Amino acid sequence: MVETSDERMIAYEQPLNERMRVLMRLEHLFQQASFAVEGDSAWHSRLALTTLVEVLDILSRGDVKSELIKELDRVGQTLHRLEEKPGVDADRLHHIVGQCDHLLDRLRQHKGQLGASLRQDELLSALIQRTGIAGGTCAFDLPGYHHWLQRPAAERRQALEGWFGVLRAVRDASELVLQLIRDSAVAREQLARDGVYQRNLDRNTPYQIVRVELPAGSPCFAEISGSKHFVTIRFLEQRSTADRASPIGTDVEFHLRCCTL
Repeated sequence: MVETSDERMIAYEQPLNERMRVLMRLEHLFQQASFAVEGDSAWHSRLALTTLVEVLDILSRGDVKSELIKELDRVGQTLHRLEEKPGVDADRLHHIVGQCDHLLDRLRQHKGQLGASLRQDELLSALIQRTGIAGGTCAFDLPGYHHWLQRPAAERRQALEGWFGVLRAVRDASELVLQLIRDSAVAREQLARDGVYQRNLDRNTPYQIVRVELPAGSPCFAEISGSKHFVTIRFLEQRSTADRASPIGTDVEFHLRCCTL
């Protein structure tokens, strides 16, 4: 679930390929980190470092740097082709292409795996080893971490900003790519008969994200499943968290974006 810029709407999204899944997970974690880093309490700092460990875990699973470089390069080439089309805002287009080129340079300057230097930090290394254990970062498990958490908030924030700063190019690249892909589609009104909507996708169009928008006060939420060829959206309601969500069973009006760039 993603809150839209319009506070009256809530968006539910489904990535349609693995690259988008990785970028959206990174986006989620970096947004969580921004909240945590700004807080003053030790619990905020704990959340920030737990989030950092999760980011490093994603970066260690595959060649995220290569995937980001490929995606930025692909997006840049697509935008270059738009220069020939009438009615295009050339200044804005050149600005975005410049952003892509700048981020490509920053990512290419990274040597080796993204975030590898952070794994050499003794505190972060200890956290990485313990976070797979439920409650494994208690004070008696990691007294050095407990000691660090007692430092002044400003000092902790400075350290956190330094650690996350190493990954700033990853964050900026993920945000730019996802923003451009989301902005590529216009929201269109649709109707889900009896709470179910199905649609074939054009096989010649490489859709990347499906986005469903509902009013914030809607009694239902969207469950999206799909592939590059087909998408199914089911609208469910859950009156209590103790109950299993069930189909709403009535027609639902919503806005749909099938995003590709």
